[in-house]
Amino acid sequence: MQAYKQLLLEWQENPRLRIGVLLILLIVISNGLLALNEYRNGLFEEYARQDKKLIKLHYVQQQTDWAERAESVKNIRLQLENGLWRAETKGLAQANVQTWFNDKIQQLGLTGLEIAGASVQSDAKMPFIWRVVIEIKGTLYDAGLLELLSQIEQNPKLMQIDQLQTNRDLQDLLGVSLQVSCFFQAPDKP
Repeated sequence: MQAYKQLLLEWQENPRLRIGVLLILLIVISNGLLALNEYRNGLFEEYARQDKKLIKLHYVQQQTDWAERAESVKNIRLQLENGLWRAETKGLAQANVQTWFNDKIQQLGLTGLEIAGASVQSDAKMPFIWRVVIEIKGTLYDAGLLELLSQIEQNPKLMQIDQLQTNRDLQDLLGVSLQVSCFFQAPDKP
């Protein structure tokens, strides 16, 4: 009780104490108001995001062509799947690609070319797709290279030229290094 009376007496007699306490209260109140304002602004931004999302969902919900879109996506997927090579194992996939390129090289009479290597790769994100990368190296004339590239382009199965390097030698032959990817549908596709 004595401490309370001494504190009350000090409060009444010391104007600096009253001003200091008043300033501390003003600072605490202003910080509280600023925190409340930030909280209110955060709520308003969240409300605006949710409102925008709701408007988009309402717009999407009003669209009536979902069945046509689903059919279109299904047709595109089937076209892409039909463009994939097929093999039961990775070894057979590699052999199929090597055979195709050997046949084309022989048909076109490109005796200066040979298959330098082939590898099968798969991606963890798409385990149902195998990528067979084949490398072809050698020498040939311009027309032979154009014909081989044309055969690759005309193949109905999905093939992609990854890399093509050419060097012309003194006898007007092209030194060629060609890397092509062929895409296979794995047999255990879900």
